[in-house]
Amino acid sequence: MLKKAFKKNLIAGLLVTIPAGLTYIILSFFITRVDRAMAPVVKGVFGSKGLDFLAEWHIPGMGFLLLVLFITGVGLFGTNFIGKKIVALGENILHNIPVVRVIYTSIKKVVDTISLTETSSFQKMVLITYPREPLKTLGIVCCNTPEEIRDASGQKMLNVFVPTSPNPTTGFLFMVPEKDTTSLDMSVEEGLKMIISFGMTSPEDP
Repeated sequence: MLKKAFKKNLIAGLLVTIPAGLTYIILSFFITRVDRAMAPVVKGVFGSKGLDFLAEWHIPGMGFLLLVLFITGVGLFGTNFIGKKIVALGENILHNIPVVRVIYTSIKKVVDTISLTETSSFQKMVLITYPREPLKTLGIVCCNTPEEIRDASGQKMLNVFVPTSPNPTTGFLFMVPEKDTTSLDMSVEEGLKMIISFGMTSPEDP
């Protein structure tokens, strides 16, 4: 009995300490490496004396903070007209370099997938019949269909995007009668996680 209780508590302790410990190690490693990489930038901003002061009174994450500010600045630049043109030109160049193209495209797909969860156009997750009865698949309601399509069909229709697994940045757009959709009590983020993981991650998972 004592052995069983010890084993149970040990496993429970590992389930708590391992995720917390690994999270701390990863964040510590990442912030330390970023701080070191950004040291020249910190020196340029605060000067050599300022760098000596920061070395004496170490502020963890200063380099990381500057990196965040830099990325934000790039975002502001990349969203204006000239910035968009430069970004598009840079992407075209990267797409023409064989090895770089594969790496860049793979990373961009991951980033695009994450950004999908922040897209305000995506309203909710639904279940629709596809490709045939009795099979069902997850879909994301984008918006109501245009009036021309609604008038032609004679009923309310929804634009439903059905992502492919495990890459939800591609998929199919279906115009489905609202009555043929089943609303789900899961967020778009939860639905995308399920699609990316081949269904191994469910909304109940933390």
